Amino acid sequence: MSLTQHSAGAASAAPAPARVDLARTWLLRSPLAAGGDTAADVLVLDLEDGLPAARKTEGRERARRAAETAPVWLRISAAGTPDGEADLELCRELDDRLAGIVLAMCAGPADVSHVAASRRVGVPIVAMIESAAALLAAPAIAAHPATRRLAFGTGDFRRDTGMADDRTALSWPRAQLVVASAAARIAGPIDGPCGSVEQARDAAEHAAAMGFTGTLALRDAAIPGAHAGFTPTPAEVEAARTLLSEVPDGPVDGSYAPALARARALVARAEALARL
Repeated sequence: MSLTQHSAGAASAAPAPARVDLARTWLLRSPLAAGGDTAADVLVLDLEDGLPAARKTEGRERARRAAETAPVWLRISAAGTPDGEADLELCRELDDRLAGIVLAMCAGPADVSHVAASRRVGVPIVAMIESAAALLAAPAIAAHPATRRLAFGTGDFRRDTGMADDRTALSWPRAQLVVASAAARIAGPIDGPCGSVEQARDAAEHAAAMGFTGTLALRDAAIPGAHAGFTPTPAEVEAARTLLSEVPDGPVDGSYAPALARARALVARAEALARL
């Protein structure tokens, strides 16, 4: 079952706070697109790249109407830009009909503070890291009290840095976001769009191996594969439970306690996802 309930429109109900941390798939959908159900954990109405410049006002109005059905998540444009300010005005208008904010092009913790001042207290903010400067500021962004998770905007990051769409090239920035999130004690980051439907599971498994716990998605059809990639397999859960049930009858090496901690975390995540 999805973390959000979806109407025939494009709206999504607000997930419980703890569930924001568990969400594996974050589907970006233009407010101009046809609505409908989705299996994604979170549906995000995209006011940034999801709208051409000439239709920004129309897109905001459609998002406003969608919020009449159920609270909505919005991806908003960069803080301080004209479009970003107009998006924030909509956030203020929606008040309790706003489920959460995905902040595009977050440059630093000041951007998070700016956005936080325009939303109802408690509404989660996902900060997108999409430039070299933002990556260097990622620890401070993650540590901001209003930041719930980080997300990796791979397309704009590659444009800014010149990096190829290559796992080896992007492994260092991905690792930086994982470390920043762990140091700030927030949920693991959300990866950039998982790509084609055929690649979704493989991309998710790679991101999960890096320490990510979710991904952006652009197509409904990619959701099942992405979910599978971020969900512990039955074999992994069984192996973890077996380890936790074993009592060593002799000396253990220095890796035993960390191995138990990892096993407990894996079982806890699997059980939490199973309750969704």
